[in-house]
Amino acid sequence: MKLPLLAPLLGIALTVSCSSHNPVINNAAAAFYKPPSLIGTEWLLTDLPGTTVVVTSRASFSVLESSRATGNATCNRFSGGIETNGNTIKFGPVAMTRMACGDDTLTAQETQFLKFLAAANRFEMRNPFLLLYADGYDQPLHFSRMPLNTFD
Repeated sequence: MKLPLLAPLLGIALTVSCSSHNPVINNAAAAFYKPPSLIGTEWLLTDLPGTTVVVTSRASFSVLESSRATGNATCNRFSGGIETNGNTIKFGPVAMTRMACGDDTLTAQETQFLKFLAAANRFEMRNPFLLLYADGYDQPLHFSRMPLNTFD
């Protein structure tokens, strides 16, 4: 009498153990995974490690095409190269306007922001937020996603 009860339980155990790891399904899911893209996005700086962000400064950057980034460093506009591959990121040298900030706090924020971008190496998108990590920094920059063309 115990044998008939054991057969269905054994069948269920085999089904569960075989379906818990299916490399065909896992590989198919991986083939459809698309890494996050920054192209066509604009980001407002909300947290700069080591200092308080001056909210009215509107420090930001946007990626309008695959190899160019533009933004507001705090007092000055900038434009430069950007490379992304999966979740890695690298900003190239930037061209910048040369306006004086007129305030030591704004000048310090702009300097820190640009140094961080130059050292950036990885990003994470957690809609509507972006975390940007950099060599030599323990904590990431935090950004909030903005609609495009909000700073024109």
